[in-house]
Amino acid sequence: MSLIFYDDSPVFGGHEVMALLGLEAVLSEFAGPLHFFAAAANSKLCAKVTALAASHPQLRLETLDYHSSKLESLRNPLQPSRARRLAHRFEQLRPSLVVAIQGNIEHSSLALLAARRAAIPSTSYIPVPHSNATMGARLGALRDVFASRLFQLPDSFITISDEMAALLKRRGVSAPIHIVYNGVDTSRFQPGGETAAACQQLNLPTGKILFGIIGRIEFRQKQQHLLVQALAANASLATSCHLVFAGDGPDIEALRSLIEEHRLSATLLPWCDPAPLYQALAALVIPSRYEGLPLVMLEALASGTAVLGSDRDGMKDLLPVEWRFEPNNPAALAATLTRFIQQGRSAPAAELVARVRDSMSLEAFRRAFAATIRRLIPSPSFAEKHLSHEL
Repeated sequence: MSLIFYDDSPVFGGHEVMALLGLEAVLSEFAGPLHFFAAAANSKLCAKVTALAASHPQLRLETLDYHSSKLESLRNPLQPSRARRLAHRFEQLRPSLVVAIQGNIEHSSLALLAARRAAIPSTSYIPVPHSNATMGARLGALRDVFASRLFQLPDSFITISDEMAALLKRRGVSAPIHIVYNGVDTSRFQPGGETAAACQQLNLPTGKILFGIIGRIEFRQKQQHLLVQALAANASLATSCHLVFAGDGPDIEALRSLIEEHRLSATLLPWCDPAPLYQALAALVIPSRYEGLPLVMLEALASGTAVLGSDRDGMKDLLPVEWRFEPNNPAALAATLTRFIQQGRSAPAAELVARVRDSMSLEAFRRAFAATIRRLIPSPSFAEKHLSHEL
């Protein structure tokens, strides 16, 4: 018996981080050969799989001389030989399951087509199944028309939150959907740090209320500009608050210009260890257009730091209603910031912190991911090895 993991994205993203952690958990239990197909263009992914193979000899990397494109749902029917060739390779390996790692439904969809052609069960690990239109992609609505049929290909889905499972159903999925929450390192992110010491370490002011965003600086998805606009339109917030943006990205200069234009108090930090920053902030802010189940939210909550987020995706799953605001609405964000300050800048409820630390730790993710793969490929060799671990 063998397994196939497949990822033809040319870019290494957050879903690959979690997929590799899940892969490592599977490898710790699965004795049979496991083939990982990865685009050669994704050198970071190939390097990480190669590193895993050094300690797990049953893992074999196969590099692909192609990678998925933004128009993959159109490309597949126009180039049917691609699916035929991949199906032939799958038939040679005869895996019990093909796991397609999908940043969106188009990435790695070729594996779903090939698995269907070869009559091999497949599952889609798809953390963020939003439509291209929702994500603001060019020709998004047109691409969604052609991509809709791809949701009927997998025999099952693995996603990361209740909201994402509901979204899959709204997109027409009838196959079984399994939820495996993302996980964070709870040994690194813990409550109880000293705010003043963290501010000193990061050279942040202690006389203002600190609100921050951590992540790629890119307005289309992350929408850092909404936080700037919220303060710029509210004199009280502009006077009392200091903004912190940690990260880098294509819109960093536009963000810098926007801050200067409105003469706001703000600090731009490069990518850094976020643990002390969570201790320094009054609240992490997530004004994103879409997010899935953001790791920064889980890290902040595990650290005992409040999170204010747009009312969608994983934020809607976890955050109390008073910490959520209407998406794409700077005035609603400003109202939430004001209410949070007026209510005493409270920390997250102990029950919420405990839920994240118990159910969304790295270890909880590893257990849940491996258990889900086990359910999808019942086999004596896999089950027996798992049983020996439990004994």
